[in-house]
Amino acid sequence: MGLTEKTFATLTFTEPETGIGVVTMNRPERLNAINPAMIEDFDALLAALSRDEKIRVVVLTGAGRGFCSGADLIEAATYREAEAFADPENFLRLAQERYAAPITGLRTIPQPVIAAVNGAAAGAGMCLALASDVRFASPTAYFVASFINIGLSAGELGTTYFLPRLIGLARAAEILYTGRKVGAEEAERIGLVN
Repeated sequence: MGLTEKTFATLTFTEPETGIGVVTMNRPERLNAINPAMIEDFDALLAALSRDEKIRVVVLTGAGRGFCSGADLIEAATYREAEAFADPENFLRLAQERYAAPITGLRTIPQPVIAAVNGAAAGAGMCLALASDVRFASPTAYFVASFINIGLSAGELGTTYFLPRLIGLARAAEILYTGRKVGAEEAERIGLVN
């Protein structure tokens, strides 16, 4: 079964031209927030792409008015009642590893990845863009390392690895420590996007 025949609950895959795969995160009502179903879809998609020699490049984008608003905190709240949350340290470590899987997966597939950022790229969504080989942004795009805004460190999901390599340590530290929005124009000026 080829990738174009596979169905995903939260992603769509198309091949508009031979060899060009377009992956669209498809939860526009939640600004394409990552939930457990999307992580499973990314796992299946990235495994298929790693074996697909016909797809030469992958474009990653989001449906609707946002690229990806990060982890779906509404769905994450349901886990607080789960038995796994009885040990918060272990739970957060496991959650970090699970949510990082699509980011590390993007780095291990053989195809170059182009992020086409349309609107919000926040938290894990920003990490997906950072893990891409090339980033393009619409005029309405913006990036937010939102972890710090909810009391987490700025190092989630590889942000502290990717961001300084793209824009330098001082700029990265300021963005990571403040959790402020970086608009498309500034992102281009500082080298965050092409």
